Amino acid sequence: MHRLTKITMPATPMTLRSFALTCAVLAAPPLASAQTLTPVVRPAPIQPPTAAPTTPPPAPLPPPLSVAEQRFRELSTRIRLQGALNDALRDEIRALTPVLDNDLAAPTTSREIALRLLAARVQCAIWLEDDAAIDANFRRLSEMNPASEATVIAWARELLNAAQFERAADLLRSRQFTTKAIDAKIALGEALVGLHRFDEAQAELNTAPGGRTPAQQKAITDNTMRTQILRTLFERELVAIDRDQQKNDLPLIELMTSRGPIELELFEDQTPNTVGNFIEHVEAGTYDGTTFHRRLRGLGVQGGDPATASGGAGGRSTGGWTIPDEIERGDRRPTLAGYVVMAKQVPTNRLPQLPEPNSGGCQFVILVAPMEEIEGRYTVFGRVTGGLELVRELSSEDTIVAARVTRKRDHEYKGVRLSEQTEGDYRMPRSNAEGGNRLAPAPDEVNPPNVVPPAGVNLGRTPDAKPTPPSSTQPATITPIKPGQAPVRPPAAPK
Repeated sequence: MHRLTKITMPATPMTLRSFALTCAVLAAPPLASAQTLTPVVRPAPIQPPTAAPTTPPPAPLPPPLSVAEQRFRELSTRIRLQGALNDALRDEIRALTPVLDNDLAAPTTSREIALRLLAARVQCAIWLEDDAAIDANFRRLSEMNPASEATVIAWARELLNAAQFERAADLLRSRQFTTKAIDAKIALGEALVGLHRFDEAQAELNTAPGGRTPAQQKAITDNTMRTQILRTLFERELVAIDRDQQKNDLPLIELMTSRGPIELELFEDQTPNTVGNFIEHVEAGTYDGTTFHRRLRGLGVQGGDPATASGGAGGRSTGGWTIPDEIERGDRRPTLAGYVVMAKQVPTNRLPQLPEPNSGGCQFVILVAPMEEIEGRYTVFGRVTGGLELVRELSSEDTIVAARVTRKRDHEYKGVRLSEQTEGDYRMPRSNAEGGNRLAPAPDEVNPPNVVPPAGVNLGRTPDAKPTPPSSTQPATITPIKPGQAPVRPPAAPK
């Protein structure tokens, strides 16, 4: 279905000339009686105005090949008009997927039909956030049409959306791109940032070919700025981790899950009250038998609601009380992959991207990707030191079999309580499907004035600007923090 657009025809040159002539006649002073009039040359015959060129309407979609494809198109239209998915639409998508699978498996399905049905099947999997189905059907699409660069880029984009950065990087590096080389560079840069390989990421952005569209140029500029921001946070965190390891006395928690153990190190020095609250809940058995009831695709997993231990849906319980935020310290820890933040309540009288202040309880979110957009809004109170790859695989079916403290300092752990509130809407931070957490930039932030790019960074203000190779003054490549491994300090910059 094509949306009709009201077209206002622009004024033709003849219309403008007639309007100017009328204005001149009305504004002219009255003629004196003795004035001599200059003869006027007879004008050439007036040609009819030429209609302004219009953009041709988009080509109509081909007729649907099956009832399943027709249902898919109807669903697509409804989702586009509604702007979001609800439970009823998800149920319809789930009912449609086996019908599409049956059509794909039919022996009479030709290659042309299969390509169209697979595209519909991939979209259904994306709507349902079914990573296994997304992967399987993109693989089939790629095998059936190996020359399609657009398919590989779309597949890599979905891997990035699922925080599968290593796989996205491997996929993009396995191909040579021609028509989609710029998009491939942008996506590979994003994957490398997710792996904390900042110099490699910047090199990919710097070497994106010329001929960029405005959207591609904006993506390169935005990702360059993001790379520099995350590099700063990461390097500062390396120093903090080194300091923690020299003390070697921070509390440690083992979450024995249905998939295996996850070890957490808690940042007691920066968030003593939140850590006291968390350990109090662990020792009281609050988390035993609970599920990771909320999976935020590409962001993290949420758990810790005691109601889920007895079959509840999760997302409402405070654990008995709420606690204050600990986000004002200058040495607060960053929102990097593998870090643990307190879940907070949906705001009542604030922007939807901003959580309700001081609304933490017992629920927590383990991040699986860098989330600089929530920096300074959520209390970061720990990090995963063992089992991060396991965290990436957790689903709402997985449980915390038991939680226990394996190390703590020699004092009582108990959090300061703000209120005895027992329930709240704990859907913060938000997933991308829920609208995300990024605030719209202020007008002066869209094109910040007098931005001086860091050394070695080519923001490419002109579409065909020659890429600038990484400067030797940039910090050396930083090795990602691996679970249980001491951080590697970058060497000092040459003097």
